[in-house]
Amino acid sequence: MEGKKKVRKKTFYLWLAVIGILLTLYFLNKDWFDISFLQGFVDDHKVLVIAIYLTILTLIGLTFIPSTRVDMAGLLLFPALETFIINMIGIISSTAIVYYFTRYLGLDKWVEMKFPDKIEKTRKALSKKELPIIVGWSIFPVVPTDLIIYVASSLRISYLKCVIGVLLGEGALNALYIFSFDFFFK
Repeated sequence: MEGKKKVRKKTFYLWLAVIGILLTLYFLNKDWFDISFLQGFVDDHKVLVIAIYLTILTLIGLTFIPSTRVDMAGLLLFPALETFIINMIGIISSTAIVYYFTRYLGLDKWVEMKFPDKIEKTRKALSKKELPIIVGWSIFPVVPTDLIIYVASSLRISYLKCVIGVLLGEGALNALYIFSFDFFFK
């Protein structure tokens, strides 16, 4: 266990060093990070690029892989406001797929059988304050939003309430990421 902590600590410091070096290089020589060729491709094939980007955003919800990197990659392809709007459309479609696939695939029954105590505790918490919990969960970047969507679906919380909560939480988080990144790095 002690060895694991050391590895985590070293990994964290290595990650900080890499980020620091990349930021320093970026500010000292922005030409090294020129990706203008990508903008030309996007301009020539905008509909195709948007379709592929939305497909990735939609399907990533089924994987529990955080979409933050994909969200931020949108800034390489589109202006900030356009990235935000496309990301919100992707969040709606991803939420719908995760919400309805949970029931269709029977994951709701499996989750309830596998974790009955945790589901009951979550059900009690959500029954009192569904929307605030979904919003809070969605805005907190450390936990996967897809998980609260699975739970909301399995607990039969309405899709409308679920998608509104996810949009409010993820929308605030995306706005913070996208517009602050655009402000500082473009």
